[in-house]
Amino acid sequence: MNKILVILSVFLGLFASSVSADGLTNNLNNMLNKKDTTPMVDLSNLNVNAKPKPVQSAVKTRSSKAVVATVNGHKIIKKEADAYLKKRTQGKVANFDLLPKKQRIRLLQEMSISTLASDAAKKGLSQEEKLAISTRVWMQKKALETKVSDDQVKELYDQMEQRAKDANSTKPIPSFNSIKDRMKMQIVEKEIIGKLMKGVELKVIDANMIAGSINDVYISIEDADKALHSISKGKATWAKVSENDRMKLLNMIAPSKLVEEAVKKDLKSKDTEVAYSNVWMQNKIMKTEISDKELRSAYDKIKKSAKKAKSKQEVPEFDQLKSTLKMQMGKEKVIADLMKNAKIKLK
Repeated sequence: MNKILVILSVFLGLFASSVSADGLTNNLNNMLNKKDTTPMVDLSNLNVNAKPKPVQSAVKTRSSKAVVATVNGHKIIKKEADAYLKKRTQGKVANFDLLPKKQRIRLLQEMSISTLASDAAKKGLSQEEKLAISTRVWMQKKALETKVSDDQVKELYDQMEQRAKDANSTKPIPSFNSIKDRMKMQIVEKEIIGKLMKGVELKVIDANMIAGSINDVYISIEDADKALHSISKGKATWAKVSENDRMKLLNMIAPSKLVEEAVKKDLKSKDTEVAYSNVWMQNKIMKTEISDKELRSAYDKIKKSAKKAKSKQEVPEFDQLKSTLKMQMGKEKVIADLMKNAKIKLK
């Protein structure tokens, strides 16, 4: 089990922003500075600016709690479908039952992307990966709640600068502005860990395969040995280190164990599921192969569309758009693969 080492490694990259699947690229239409003229739901048969047509008034509308569909066994209630439809049509339509069957299926396909990605992430990510992701989410959440002013950072910087002068250091000190954000992150992390460690009870037990305990959470000798192996590069084991070093090791392990417990207590399952699916989607997109021929073809279509629309905004050169196009096309391929095995049933 590598949980301890996984969480310790998360601290090193704590504040790296996670990239959601929806935020990887901008819609290509926006590059041409034009509105999306092809909405997902066709409203041509719905009179959204007047009273409902007679054919619509005959449609029976269900309770907001009614199950309108299932996606791979997951239930979708009408309240969720109505809210998504209202958002998708910018408030013009808010009743899922008014849509023709084909449009309802199309809406459900779009709604189901996050659910399908979440299911795939649960199966595709290892326990260590899930732990690292949920730990990062929890730490980022706590970081937003921890306020550190520029004055606090500047005070710490001045102290560091003074120590360097006192030691007659010849190594140049980076400017304040160049390391301000990194220093602020370090202060925030220290405050979070400090709060976790406040009042923590550590005990060395060394009996029955148990090395010790952290707030009554037991640490096995096996886990202690793994941590020591990493720290000492294989030179130390629990059996060989002194009592003092054993306590130091428990102090090092404590933050990761305390965070693990806090994650279970503080994070909602929905928060972790979204994080898992975002990371899974990002990884799949990055690994999806897109040939230069495919990219060039997509680029040519953009130029053709811009010319046809008589756009005044010049389309960037191919090399400038290449990485963005690759991300967008990768995302589309991943979603298409998810949809292949999706079982969407209308109720």
